Amino acid sequence: MKNRIELVQADVKDAKLLHRLQVEAFTPLYEKYHDDATSPAKEPLERIIQKVTEANSEFYIICMEGETVGGIRIRHYQGETVFDDVSWISPVFVIPNFQNMGIAQKAIQKVFDLYPKTTVWKLSTIEQETANCHLYEKLGFVRVGNGHAVNEQMTLIDYERVCYNRRKPGSLESTGEKL
Repeated sequence: MKNRIELVQADVKDAKLLHRLQVEAFTPLYEKYHDDATSPAKEPLERIIQKVTEANSEFYIICMEGETVGGIRIRHYQGETVFDDVSWISPVFVIPNFQNMGIAQKAIQKVFDLYPKTTVWKLSTIEQETANCHLYEKLGFVRVGNGHAVNEQMTLIDYERVCYNRRKPGSLESTGEKL
């Protein structure tokens, strides 16, 4: 099967690799937007170690046909009062030599399959990166909120994907009724 994508759950020994991949993937965006406070390209290795070891979080290495090409992290808030069965994708990245090959889309779809009880998926992206916005919209995400200007060139926007068929029994959303 061409472009076979696998997700390999990372642990602390993979932090240096994830850091290297993340810096490589996000450096072109950093050079374009100079977003010192928000760019994953500027995160220190210690922050990647925290993400890999954090409770309610999994970081995966994305592999294509056995080659390491990126990463994706999922944070969960299952069972909490406000964030019942909500998961965030942050970050998802593919190194430049492997971008525009459908890898991120396949990785996100695999994550959906790994966490079938998630009722709401959330993520943020750069509004000016229309290809990224298109990818998320193609996967069923819709834009929510007004966005947050990081600087004059860059605005972060939020997306959500609600899985109505996964709502808990008895909730209005699960019956299709309007509030």
